Amino acid sequence: MQPKRNRLITGLILIGFFCGMFTPFFPRFAIAASLTTVRVALTNENTSATDNIAVTFTPATPITNASVIEVTYDDDFTGGAALTNADVAVTGTNITSSVESNFSAGYFKSTLTTSAAVTGLVTITIDGTNELTNPATAGNYPWGVAVDIGGVGSTYDYGAGLAYVSNDNDVTVTATVPPTIDMEIYQQNSGTMTNACALGILSLAVVKSCIYDIAGATNNASGMTVKITSDGTLNDGGGHDINAVADGSVTAGSEEYGLQITDDGDSDQWDGGTYETGDRSVPTSETTFASTSAPIDGINNIPRRFEVTHKASMATDTWVADYDQLVTYTAFTN
Repeated sequence: MQPKRNRLITGLILIGFFCGMFTPFFPRFAIAASLTTVRVALTNENTSATDNIAVTFTPATPITNASVIEVTYDDDFTGGAALTNADVAVTGTNITSSVESNFSAGYFKSTLTTSAAVTGLVTITIDGTNELTNPATAGNYPWGVAVDIGGVGSTYDYGAGLAYVSNDNDVTVTATVPPTIDMEIYQQNSGTMTNACALGILSLAVVKSCIYDIAGATNNASGMTVKITSDGTLNDGGGHDINAVADGSVTAGSEEYGLQITDDGDSDQWDGGTYETGDRSVPTSETTFASTSAPIDGINNIPRRFEVTHKASMATDTWVADYDQLVTYTAFTN
């Protein structure tokens, strides 16, 4: 295919050479300017497709009456010899008509009638009973435009553009976004992270509590899950512990300890299941605690976090000691 694309360039080089050799016998001509805006638009870019083709350009030199436009194209576009004057139209401001001739494989010319100088966009449309058929092979195919200003053969403007058949000029850019997940524990409604929840000194008269927020974030389409476990009961390390709540509510004057999800976040994005419905014992094996069903960003968005409240109370016979428990949270994408 490459030799075909070089024919026009080779021909122009040879013409220039011979014109220089035989200056006394041939008049000189001036190359006025390059057409830098040649565009070739295929209505159907598929290989072997037959459809409209539009070639556009902006004149480098004002086009005057009787100017001749010569169009060359790769003869892998078939059907050129069968084109007629009725199959091609040249339009643009001040162009009143055109006559097309010299049709062959890869070439034709148009002689223009203008009412005034043409300086704006010129469109050459091949769309009639006879049309060109795209090459059978995908590729980028050259089209050339030469404008003989005034048709006298002394001033020419040249330009070239590519016809893009199929997708040889396309670049498919791909990228993969992996799932991300984050989880942090914060002081209630704050930007300060914490790993402590102090219930303080228990009382017979009131239920003592401590509160923190769990912030989760993921871009995973189906959201994330936070699980909970602990190292055992709330105990003193010497064989005594605070009884786990069993009736769904930690009550003053009774020895009870548990936790609850007291706020499931903005728009109820977190689902805490039974942990939202009352005070529950802290599990000692990994258990689903709260989850979302869609992406979420609760790390920097405080309203989207969920709030956890631990509660404890004592009875008259609760053993005097310092008690502690290690609660561990883990997070996973769904």
